[in-house]
Amino acid sequence: MVLAITLGLATTAAARTAPVTYTVSPRFDHGALVALRVRIDLIADASGRARLQLPDHWMGHDRLWRNFRDLTVDGFASIAEDGDSVRVLRATPGGRLTVRYDIPSAIDHEPKDSDPDGSPALPWVRPDWFYALTATALPRIEGHDDAPAQFRWSGWPKGFPVDSSFAGQAKLTVGDMARGQLIGGRGLRTTRAGPLRLVIHGRLDAVPDAVLAQELWTILRAERAFFGDDAGAPYMVAAATIASAGDQSFHGVGLNKAFSLTATPGMTLEDLRPYLAHEFFHEWNPSRLGAPLLEPRRYWFSEGFTDFYMRRLLARERLITPSQFVALWNDMLRAYAASPARRMTGQEAGKAFWTDPMAEKLPYQRGALLAALWDERLRAKGASLDDVLRAQAKTAAARPDVSPIDLFAEEMAKHGVDVAPDIEAYAKRGEPIVLTPTAFAPCADVIEVTVPTFDLGFKPKADASGVLTVTQLRPDTPAARAGLRDGDVIARKRAGTNGDSTQPYELDVRSADGVTRAVSFLPQGAGQISFQKLSLRPEAAANPALCDFKR
Repeated sequence: MVLAITLGLATTAAARTAPVTYTVSPRFDHGALVALRVRIDLIADASGRARLQLPDHWMGHDRLWRNFRDLTVDGFASIAEDGDSVRVLRATPGGRLTVRYDIPSAIDHEPKDSDPDGSPALPWVRPDWFYALTATALPRIEGHDDAPAQFRWSGWPKGFPVDSSFAGQAKLTVGDMARGQLIGGRGLRTTRAGPLRLVIHGRLDAVPDAVLAQELWTILRAERAFFGDDAGAPYMVAAATIASAGDQSFHGVGLNKAFSLTATPGMTLEDLRPYLAHEFFHEWNPSRLGAPLLEPRRYWFSEGFTDFYMRRLLARERLITPSQFVALWNDMLRAYAASPARRMTGQEAGKAFWTDPMAEKLPYQRGALLAALWDERLRAKGASLDDVLRAQAKTAAARPDVSPIDLFAEEMAKHGVDVAPDIEAYAKRGEPIVLTPTAFAPCADVIEVTVPTFDLGFKPKADASGVLTVTQLRPDTPAARAGLRDGDVIARKRAGTNGDSTQPYELDVRSADGVTRAVSFLPQGAGQISFQKLSLRPEAAANPALCDFKR
């Protein structure tokens, strides 16, 4: 439960000038960390009334206040409940209030990618380390996001380093406190690249800390340059490796001047790049392009446009080749064509976003395709989507309460493009989006192909430690004909892309007698699927600038 405190801060001189102070300390039991202890010091307004709004919903979770323990308040005259998540305090006008509570761990094991989140959407507190996002760990002052705040650590022993996204920020507000992160633990490491600080727990097998930090800084610098922002502003990335249940995975959350990253140890730099570029772009979309988009049915703008620019900016920075740029688009186009959620209305997809994996992916797919359609129309008029978003960012600074979708439509109209019919047809009614053959010219042509449907032929089952075993193998499948057997343990996946029936799956599997062998097969089913894909032009393969889409 996150505390939100409604106070009339401007009514007394003390409340006007004194910052709200947040202090985080450890609670150990026989040397093992068991909870984070939080203290908040503030001054009541002239009315002496304070309304504590405990968190309820965030990132698909509800009743978040249940994770807080032993909540106490010093300095109040009375306290009353207003529903499950609200506490109303009355105190001496101008008096000091101190709120205290403990945050235990939301999990009872070392985190792994088969957990519901794979990221610390709810705090992870383990015996020798912790990781928490402040949206579910620290309070905010409702209605007073601009009030001053300060953050402190207290009582942490030597050999147990801690860090937060608030470090190095000259001026903090209460609003900032709900959009940060906290991490600490024995063995925590810090590496810098430019103004970017990478703080990491665990280790990526194939990516040294310094290489990852430099990659992060290169991507961040490119996206700051796109919007004309200060390249030297401090930025923190907190990273933790989590156990794998088989395939490699990544989870990220964009925060205020910070980014939360969790990944399985086997992730490579090539694996990570698209995710990093996507999450970094959330520094601007949607928060710098208009009011927050709280409804998943509108995520086609915040998530889909972000995916569009993930690919575009990686290509421009030469962090991916033209072939990789095309491959990223083709992975999405193939998944979109095969998705059972493809024809969901925006309302249906929004309701299912947090529970249906296919519905969750839909706004990413729809938004990226709409961005490609509209970018082509703009380029035909001598402009580009780049121009529109940069102009929108300037407009949003003066009109921050207007929806970014409305501001976008206004900017597009200035270039003679009416997006309302497309939004109605594709984002709302769910009609399939079809690209024109020239949508990616001069980089690639859009063609249509027909391939066998994707079918592994078995179900991989993960045990509690993440080991994958072959189950429900069907005898009439390529996997069975290649020698795979029920009960085989998948020791290693060497090749193969989930959803792509044209690429071989290459597995090292271990049978019950302990013998390891290699198995290779095409994961093809009996049906067929048609979808659009990009075909890289030879001249673009030789000249990557043709895939920059710059005017």
